[in-house]
Amino acid sequence: MENKNALVGYVESPKTEIRFSLTLQELDSLKKFVTEGRDGKPGRVYLTLKSGLSKEKKAYNLISVYDPNAPKDGSSHRASGNVYQEQNIPF
Repeated sequence: MENKNALVGYVESPKTEIRFSLTLQELDSLKKFVTEGRDGKPGRVYLTLKSGLSKEKKAYNLISVYDPNAPKDGSSHRASGNVYQEQNIPF
């Protein structure tokens, strides 16, 4: 029987670079999402950059805040509060 999923050749993954900017107001608002520092290390803000195409085939880019220490019970790991998720982020 012939293998229909034979892998041949060589592929290099493309380099991806994503740049974004935040206003001073947006930076200030991120302070409320700083996690507790541990072992003498400072707290951090964790961000996820999401991009894709909407159902209307329009490109979107957004940044959401998440808490890696949130309970992993299947619920969302997004941080609470106002999260910047705009389609007109300048990047």
